[in-house]
Amino acid sequence: MTTSADWRVLDLPAVVALAGRAARRIADGYEDTLTMEYEDARQEALIILATKPGMVNECLADPALGLGVLYHRLVLDLVDRVKTEAKRRIRHTSYEAACEAAERGRV
Repeated sequence: MTTSADWRVLDLPAVVALAGRAARRIADGYEDTLTMEYEDARQEALIILATKPGMVNECLADPALGLGVLYHRLVLDLVDRVKTEAKRRIRHTSYEAACEAAERGRV
C-alpha cells in the first residue's frame, strides 16, 4: 500500500524546525561514517514527514504525544535510512580502495 505525500504538513514552522533538529542529530551522530550530511538528512526528514502525514497529524492533535513523540519517531525513521545507506556503502568498494588493491597486487 502506497501513501501519497501531503506536503501541507511542511507549512507548519514547528514541523520544519523539528525536521532540522532531527537532521542535526543524525548528521552529528553519524559524522564518523560519512553516511549522511546535515542537508541530506534534512531533506530525508522533510520527505518522511510529508509521506507520513497521518503520523504528523496524530502527534500534533494529541497533546500526550506532541512534538516530542514526533521527533522521536522521525529520528527512528532517519536512523533506518542511515543504516540502509551504510549497508549499501559497505557492499561497494570505493575507487581509491580499488586502486590501492590493484597497486598492491602489482608490487
